Amino acid sequence: MDLSKNLRSKLENLTSFLRNKKVITAFSGGVDSSLLAFLSNKYAKEALLVTEKSILYPDDEIRLTNEFAKKHSITHLIIERNPLKDEKFRVNPKNRCYICKTGLYEDIIKIKEERNFDIILDGSNIDDLSDYRPGMQALKELNITTPYIDFKINKQEIREICKYFNLEVQSKPSMACFSSRIPYDQDINEEKLDMIREAEKFLKNTYNLNQLRVRLHDGKLARIELMPEDIMKVMTDKSIKQIKTKFKQLGFCYITVDLEGFRSGSLNEVLTLNEED
Repeated sequence: MDLSKNLRSKLENLTSFLRNKKVITAFSGGVDSSLLAFLSNKYAKEALLVTEKSILYPDDEIRLTNEFAKKHSITHLIIERNPLKDEKFRVNPKNRCYICKTGLYEDIIKIKEERNFDIILDGSNIDDLSDYRPGMQALKELNITTPYIDFKINKQEIREICKYFNLEVQSKPSMACFSSRIPYDQDINEEKLDMIREAEKFLKNTYNLNQLRVRLHDGKLARIELMPEDIMKVMTDKSIKQIKTKFKQLGFCYITVDLEGFRSGSLNEVLTLNEED
């Protein structure tokens, strides 16, 4: 595969920016941060990956970050954080992401200063600017570099560059932390996060699904978002019985399938409705 002239120019601008710099990448293991990790290791003076391990993410993601770092011989550091220790985060305000991002990047800034690195990279891309993303304010305040935004690179272009370099993450589904499954102003706690984690794990493993969300409303109702082509997989008599049994065991009282299907940031839709009111 070759890149278009426009995308090749963007890639050249990005790689030129990385040269002669000591770079830390905030590495979640997703498509965006994986490409930054790869490019930093290939073009920067020195590269370090920092991954947050917390209750907000599946344990499998930590394993995958380790495997990626080892495969590409990139220095990798895992730091443990528990956002639930912060009461401002637990009450789940509309700027929850700002609170979480601030805590994470303050920890990474300490590493940057201790190890004398030049910049910290975040994998936000220009598509992220079209949704409600309070975490972006934290990046600005803490002077975190967002090269995809600076060089106007979107999600699809990131996947194309991954394919160009034959990176295994090129088709990996998007991932967001488990707190994003809980509506704003509804408390976040370990029990809710465990319910969501186990429900999504069950659906993925039982029905061979790659992309989905289980949103938890009022601590009792599960709203399952699936890709349109996957909805009928869970609508058979057998599947409905299996899901009902498992979800009840996990603590859900009501189980629904969202007819609109999977969409990132669906809990932000209520913000738009409130603005219209």
